[in-house]
Amino acid sequence: MARNYHVKGTRSYLIASVVLVVLAAWFIKDGWFPSEHWLTKYPDPADNFYAFNKTTGVLMAIAAGVCALIHIKVR
Repeated sequence: MARNYHVKGTRSYLIASVVLVVLAAWFIKDGWFPSEHWLTKYPDPADNFYAFNKTTGVLMAIAAGVCALIHIKVR
């Protein structure tokens, strides 16, 4: 006897993906293309501030891709 399950989909992974893309864009902009204010405050490009922003931006972009993939597959 086959059973039909009607499970309502969720948009939580889509929302998480959009939020992570926005945050990743912000971190990538601050890491690779800093504003004049940050360049005067942290003039050394090898500073931990820039390395943290670059690493966090890349990891958030990967996480956004994973969330988007989960949303597409589960939907």
